Amino acid sequence: MLLSPDGRTLSVYDKIHLVPYGEYVPLRKLLPFVEKLTGGIGDFMPGKERVVMDTPFATIGNLICYEIIFPNLVRDFVHNGANVLVTITNDAWFGNTSAPYQHFGTAIFRAVENRVPVVRAANTGISGFIDSKGRVLSKSDIFAEAVLTEGISPANKKSFYSQHGDVFAFLCVGGTVLMFIRNYISKREK
Repeated sequence: MLLSPDGRTLSVYDKIHLVPYGEYVPLRKLLPFVEKLTGGIGDFMPGKERVVMDTPFATIGNLICYEIIFPNLVRDFVHNGANVLVTITNDAWFGNTSAPYQHFGTAIFRAVENRVPVVRAANTGISGFIDSKGRVLSKSDIFAEAVLTEGISPANKKSFYSQHGDVFAFLCVGGTVLMFIRNYISKREK
């Protein structure tokens, strides 16, 4: 939720990409026995709209938990006008593993892909600020209480990826397929 200084709700975003077996049970109707195996699991409905939140200083794309790992979802927020990304997450269930570091690292990739700064708040760390070039401006340690503040500059221009998505990747795949076909044809002719 985006709240005004006087506590009014200005904007709400409902998580679109839910965690399987954590926030919903996939294939519940086809596999009814799964319900017994996943007692206590939430059964949430995903949001439908990529809400971009307008503020006087930035247009925010808010991603919840592991949504930051999905490049296309993040790109949609930026494509819809977000010039700052904010990601909030509960990383407690990762425990003391490498996963919180990997989760933080994916936020760096999203900043670089879209040339948009990322502000990340995690309940057990790692929270931090990442600029639009992927530089970590500041971050907290894992399982350490911290308060971070940092000045960030909202993005002022969209990256090629933000504007065109995976078109470059598709061109690379298409070019590779054409090279294989050409090599196959030339070997058959010999």
